[in-house]
Amino acid sequence: MESAKGKKISVIIPVYNKENYICDCVKSVLEQTYADFELLLIDDGSEDNSGEICKKFSGDDKRIRYIRQKHRGVSSARNAGIEKAEGKYLFFLDCDDMIHPQLLEALYKLQEENHTAIAVSGMYPADGKRENKPAEWRKTDKTKWEGYCLDSAGARSPMVFTRNDIKLDAIGGKMILRESLKTIRFDEKFSYGEDTLFLYRMLAQGADVSVLMQKWYYYRNSKKKKDLYFVKACTDRYEVKRYICGNEIKENNISNAVDLEGIILSEIMLWRHIGRKYGDRLLTDYVKHLISEEKKLWIFSRLQWYEKIMFYLGCKNYLLYRLIFNTAQWYRDITGSGDLK
Repeated sequence: MESAKGKKISVIIPVYNKENYICDCVKSVLEQTYADFELLLIDDGSEDNSGEICKKFSGDDKRIRYIRQKHRGVSSARNAGIEKAEGKYLFFLDCDDMIHPQLLEALYKLQEENHTAIAVSGMYPADGKRENKPAEWRKTDKTKWEGYCLDSAGARSPMVFTRNDIKLDAIGGKMILRESLKTIRFDEKFSYGEDTLFLYRMLAQGADVSVLMQKWYYYRNSKKKKDLYFVKACTDRYEVKRYICGNEIKENNISNAVDLEGIILSEIMLWRHIGRKYGDRLLTDYVKHLISEEKKLWIFSRLQWYEKIMFYLGCKNYLLYRLIFNTAQWYRDITGSGDLK
């Protein structure tokens, strides 16, 4: 196994009150076939037993470093990891997720062969029932690993950037060439959408992407839906996407901006539905304000007529809107019109 200085991978895991998941997460790293890594556990002021669990791991394996800070949010924790990391590559892992035992090796191989700034694998989403590693995860022959590359322009296209199978808008499961970061860090004023902004800024500076087609990142959302959508969360996500949309307009990537505007409107309709479903008056009022403001934007006027109709329909009847939207998505899936390759 290669262990020359400069070839090490730094795995960065921000930890905050995840005592039920952190053991599985860390063990999935320790089982990697690529052993030349360091693991940084950044405890963001956990109030449960997460810190004690992390301390024990660091005492048992010299590759693990435990770093505790006052609770300042996930962006601060990841930035602390970046500053303390020593590896050539940085791999970001969320503390309630897990990775396939060959993932680090496969992404490292892709990075070294393709010389890209970012590498990512397919996502294996939890369905709410499975709590352990997927049964179909087995070590596979390296000759069967499949992948492809995306240039920065292709990767920042909203229809690619927001794809659920690779989630380029989320940092979990991404391996980053450290030197490609330059001055880019996670914006600590955001608690939600901060990773979307981080990755977009990398792409906007010309970062290319290697994609491993195996679904080797086990993505588990441990929060309930109503806890994911409240005013602060939605405000952060909206401001991040509005920034990206504005930057695409500034760079004259109008088609990207129009596509992103459609995504923003779809999210606003979802927030409106959730606000009403859970009786969240603050969220409902915030969304009402967004709907009014969106109609005034220049980019809204560039939408196709049927997109505007869908928006107004979604504001009136969200369930009917989703039925039509899902039917259209199903058609794209079976015809292959949304396939990158």
